[in-house]
Amino acid sequence: MGGSPLEVLRRALCWLVVILEVFLGLLILVLLSTAQVYARVPLEIALTLVLGFAPILTACLATRNPRTASRVALWLTPFAPVFLYRLPLYSFHLPLPLIVAMATTLLPGLFWLVAARRNWPLPLSKELFPGRPLLNLAVVISLAFILLATSVAVSLMLPWWPPVGDCGGRPLLDEDGKPRAVDFTARILFVGPKTFHTYSLFSLARVEERFSDSIWAVPKLVILRDFFRSTDRGEDFFVEGTRSLGPFTRFLPVVERVECGHSSRTGRALVQLRILRDGPPRSGVRIIGAVFRSREDVKPSSGTTILIKGPAGNTVAVTDDNGVYDVAGLPFGQYTVELSTKDWHPACALNLETRPVDGCSLFLDEVTNRGNQKN
Repeated sequence: MGGSPLEVLRRALCWLVVILEVFLGLLILVLLSTAQVYARVPLEIALTLVLGFAPILTACLATRNPRTASRVALWLTPFAPVFLYRLPLYSFHLPLPLIVAMATTLLPGLFWLVAARRNWPLPLSKELFPGRPLLNLAVVISLAFILLATSVAVSLMLPWWPPVGDCGGRPLLDEDGKPRAVDFTARILFVGPKTFHTYSLFSLARVEERFSDSIWAVPKLVILRDFFRSTDRGEDFFVEGTRSLGPFTRFLPVVERVECGHSSRTGRALVQLRILRDGPPRSGVRIIGAVFRSREDVKPSSGTTILIKGPAGNTVAVTDDNGVYDVAGLPFGQYTVELSTKDWHPACALNLETRPVDGCSLFLDEVTNRGNQKN
């Protein structure tokens, strides 16, 4: 790097702006790859790519042609705030999308315009591979794919907050007796690094048993978005999930858990697995649930007596070795399910007047003997 100290300083400043633009583009791609952003049509996906790669493109152009880089950046400036509405920034009171838009296009565009007009030295005095334009283009395209893959990988480590709805009474099956979500069991092969408190936010899993006949076929290997610990490796999980609708992750086998769903270790999903394997009851109402020794202990409570009160009178059931009770053929109506500890204790009430409820899982607390409903 020859020239006067002032030229060396100007070239170093140009390289600093180039590096900052690349990192800014990578940051935008990471934010746009999170599950919070839902690109539902190809046009939105294309706009997402334009927004993420805009600073990277201008940075690459500026290394050899700052004037062209300034024109591209300034031309995109009016459109950047429109693109940035996809970013999860509007929850803040500050106009962050506008600030990010300025940092993405306006400020770099003005910088490269000044550099071009004042004839500052180019960051690259010559092409990487002189006389080989196709090879230079291949290097740029390879860099773009590497940055995109890196942004998607980093986005899997960020928290995602899907919208939370009504968590009560969400059945596994729809009115036609088919799973509402993408349901399957899987063996955890790899757990990602811890990035949220003591949890990892993704894992690699091998699908063992499929229950859903969805348009999107669940492949053999999937990436699960949930809360995992390092000890979950090698464990079997039941997944009630949905395909990721992120602009980039939608092209990958990424499955996100359904909020308020039943995703858990298979030891905690005995009722859900039996429902999915058996299907809906052929007639009447089926009340099925499981009793465990505590909320944290997956060891079932076998031999526990269950009292079901309803239009059919009192029906007594006893949990099997897996802690599961299962009563079918009941008429529609208002039911109360109670379990016997030292005395009869109401555990959950089911309103079956309009539709059957396919499960009522009881978690028996050893200390307070308090039941908790989870449909």
